[in-house]
Amino acid sequence: MFIGRIVGWSMIAVALLMASGEAVMALGTGSYHGLATSDVWALLWGQTPQVEQTSSAGSMWLLIVTVFMAMPAWAVVGPVGVILAHVCRRRPPRGRLFLSA
Repeated sequence: MFIGRIVGWSMIAVALLMASGEAVMALGTGSYHGLATSDVWALLWGQTPQVEQTSSAGSMWLLIVTVFMAMPAWAVVGPVGVILAHVCRRRPPRGRLFLSA
């Protein structure tokens, strides 16, 4: 759980850095198209994810992957980091349900 918290908070920090970098570049004088999730995916794994459309479920996954890959990278990495940090958070131990006398 400790590693999950570290990874989650790291993803949040990276998302904040990406968002602030995009804000600075957007306020610049030149044209800037933003860093899409597909660009980050291609940099990390060498190719974009391939989804086969063999059934209606395949077409649904193709639509979901296409939408997520077109989103800005910080808009995907940030919520994933928040979810991971929340799921792996430290919780107080629970008391016993039945107390015997």
